[in-house]
Amino acid sequence: MYGTRAAADGWQQEYSSFLKSIGFRQGAACPCLFFNESRNLAISVHGDDFTTVGPKCELDVFEKLLEEKYELKNGGRLGPGRNDCKELTVLNRVIRWTDRGIEYEADPRQAERLLEGLNLDNGCKSTATPGLKPVVEKLVDDKPLSSDAHTAFRALAARANYLAQDRIDLIFSAKEVCRFMASPTETSDAALKRLGRYLLGHKRMVYAYPFQRADGIDVYSDTDWSGCPRTRKSTSGGCIMIGSHCIRTWSSTQPSVTLSSGEAEYYGLVKAAGAGLGHQSLLSDLGINLPVTAWTDSSAAVGIASRSGLGKLRHLETHTLWLQEKVRTKAITVKKVRGEVNPADLFTKHLLSREKIHQLVSLFGCQYREGRAAAAPLLRPMDVDGRTGGHSTVDTYDPLPTFATSIEAQLHDESRLPHMHSKEEIVKLFPTIEAAPACDNADDWTPKA
Repeated sequence: MYGTRAAADGWQQEYSSFLKSIGFRQGAACPCLFFNESRNLAISVHGDDFTTVGPKCELDVFEKLLEEKYELKNGGRLGPGRNDCKELTVLNRVIRWTDRGIEYEADPRQAERLLEGLNLDNGCKSTATPGLKPVVEKLVDDKPLSSDAHTAFRALAARANYLAQDRIDLIFSAKEVCRFMASPTETSDAALKRLGRYLLGHKRMVYAYPFQRADGIDVYSDTDWSGCPRTRKSTSGGCIMIGSHCIRTWSSTQPSVTLSSGEAEYYGLVKAAGAGLGHQSLLSDLGINLPVTAWTDSSAAVGIASRSGLGKLRHLETHTLWLQEKVRTKAITVKKVRGEVNPADLFTKHLLSREKIHQLVSLFGCQYREGRAAAAPLLRPMDVDGRTGGHSTVDTYDPLPTFATSIEAQLHDESRLPHMHSKEEIVKLFPTIEAAPACDNADDWTPKA
């Protein structure tokens, strides 16, 4: 019965059985992924929304099979054909087909509703960055918000957090605001308003996914040790890249207070490695097998991951030592990158300049744009002509960042991500750290470069 606890499980079993009966294999890592190797069709299911990728002829056959079994509403087909849509929405996100690849952007209504809830309009002044690190003196004198303002703050903070899933420039600021959900204060309210003022000048961000060939999964990790002035906890941030495509990002406060920067960086590397291996399993469900490489700017974290056992460390959580085995068996490769060019720096702290934010954002293939996507859902009910006023649907396409093809003075080219260099350049600039063989005495080890 719809609305009961058993409804979701019953529906999941229903469509899973049907898809298996017509030749699909259910994913082992994610039961909502299905793959048909003979038809070259991949399906992702979210509730009752089926998103399918494959050749046109096979999509036609699959659509007929669905219509015979279920009442079907077709949301459109994205592709290069004359009758294919060039722009549509999937879960209210805007997906666009271009000659160079796919474009993706957040539901613009989330930003519009957030600005509306903060009472910010176009007459307000925008800020260069989405947040500033609060000083200790300000936190000491911080005062709680009145109880009648708690509900409004939590609603807006939750909306900012939801929007940050599709906005890499907001992910850390939104996370910091949401840490005050239980007890909102004047400082947290000011931080939320600053995020809104930044959003006022950067309402629209578009991810560009150009057509490419990729040969691996690259995970970047960074940690801001003891960055929280209130709790002295550290923040772990990272991103998963497949070629030039940004697949996932995260920013999370570590649950415990770490005693050294090496310990904090290692925990961040463990989280990144786990995320990379998880996405490796997801791709395996779709018939794609790629190796995983984890990048970190911490020599201490690389050293811990490359040894066998605790060594002389006595305060490390032993359940995180599984990474040592993965490095030793070459299930994952760990590489060192300079901190100045680590793209995960965007997810661990408030950056101080607009230029630095834009430089890191461009590395992920993202672009700030004006106007509003034509297929984007509207915030207000439609007027007589079917449109609301003030929304421009004209897009100006900024070219993707161009990458240099040579290395000068043996330095990392900061206009592209480390893994985007050629294999020869990666071997020369970013040596792989080999794990020491397992031994009885954990102190007897020497890492090799």
